[in-house]
Amino acid sequence: MDRKLGPILIGWNVILTALIAWALLGRGGSGTPEAASLEADSSATAFIAPPDTGALVDARIAYFFMDSVQERYELVKERGAAFRNEGKRLEGNLQSELAKAQGRYEELMRKDHTYSTQAEVKADEQEVQALMARIQEMQARGERQMAEMEVRMLEEISNEIMAFLTDYNKAARHDYIFSVQSGGQIWVGNPSLNITEQVIAGLNARHRAARAGAPPQAPAGAKPASAP
Repeated sequence: MDRKLGPILIGWNVILTALIAWALLGRGGSGTPEAASLEADSSATAFIAPPDTGALVDARIAYFFMDSVQERYELVKERGAAFRNEGKRLEGNLQSELAKAQGRYEELMRKDHTYSTQAEVKADEQEVQALMARIQEMQARGERQMAEMEVRMLEEISNEIMAFLTDYNKAARHDYIFSVQSGGQIWVGNPSLNITEQVIAGLNARHRAARAGAPPQAPAGAKPASAP
C-alpha cells in the first residue's frame, strides 16, 4: 500500500504550484487604447492580446524547489512514514484474516458431504460466501482508510506551507512566490531569487516549535527581493 505515497507527492506538486503563485497585488489597471479598440472590434477574427509586460517591471518574485521541500521537510518525512506504517498494519491484518479464511475454506472443502443434508450443504456454502464477503469488506475498508489519510496528509502539509509563506512574506513582501518542480511548467534563470533554503529552514523550525508546544518564531532571512 505504500506505493500510494508517490502519486500523493506528485499531487502536492500540482496543487501547491497553483496555490503558491501569489496574486500580484495592486498592479491591475485599465487596458491600453489599443486593447480597447480590439475589444470594440466585432470581427470574428481571432487575435492574441499583447502581454502586459509593464505589470511585471517592478514585481518582486521568488521561487523554491518543491522536490527539495519534499525531501527535507520533516513534516513530510513524518507523515510519509506514518502513512507507510499504517498501510503495512492494514495489510498485515488483511493477510492474517485471509490466512484464517483460507484455512476454514480448505476445511470446508475437505468435508465429506456424502451423508450431509441439503440444509448442511447450504450452510457450508453460505459460510464460504460470508468468508469471501468479509475479506472483500476488510480490503475495501482499508482502502477507504488510506484514501482518507491521504487527503488529511495533503491538506495538513499544504496548509502548513501556505501558513509559513504567509508569515514569511510579511517581511519579504514578494508579489509572486512560485513552487518549481521537476518537469514542471516554470523555468527559472536567476538563482538569486531562489528561497528554497529559507523555506525549508523556516518550515522545519515551525514544525519543531509546534511539536515542542512553543509559538512559531518569525521566519529568519525574510527580506524584500529586488526585481529580476
